[in-house]
Amino acid sequence: MAVDATWGIVVAWIHYIAIMSFLACLLGEHLLLKQDMTLAQARTLQRLDILYGLSATVVLITGILRMYLEKGFAYYLHHGAFHILLTLFVVIGVLSIYPTVMFLRWRNDTRENRVPQMPPKQFKNIQMILRVEMTLLLIAPLFAAWMAHAEF
Repeated sequence: MAVDATWGIVVAWIHYIAIMSFLACLLGEHLLLKQDMTLAQARTLQRLDILYGLSATVVLITGILRMYLEKGFAYYLHHGAFHILLTLFVVIGVLSIYPTVMFLRWRNDTRENRVPQMPPKQFKNIQMILRVEMTLLLIAPLFAAWMAHAEF
């Protein structure tokens, strides 16, 4: 097996693991988010959000590497599904800013062993954002499959 093929397989594997971690962190945040959380839940939510960001970064980096190692940049840049997939990724990233900022604002509270407080509207907003992100992330594989199997 050629070195390039081996790297392609390894990068694809890491890409898939990162996508699964990305979705798992997002689902974990959604399930853990409560109007009245415990201190442990708030801290876990903060950690999950960090892992979420790291997973998203690995997805992006390995996705770019896959473009280079597989069909080449030109194939992807001229494929409509690639642009849709990239747009979904950007929208998910932009949506994630608000929850991440809120979780970062909790740092002082959690460091001082206080449970962060969320007004009901903020809770509902974060909950809805997480649901929209999960929905978009679940749609993304449709466009990835389209890219892999269609030449237009």
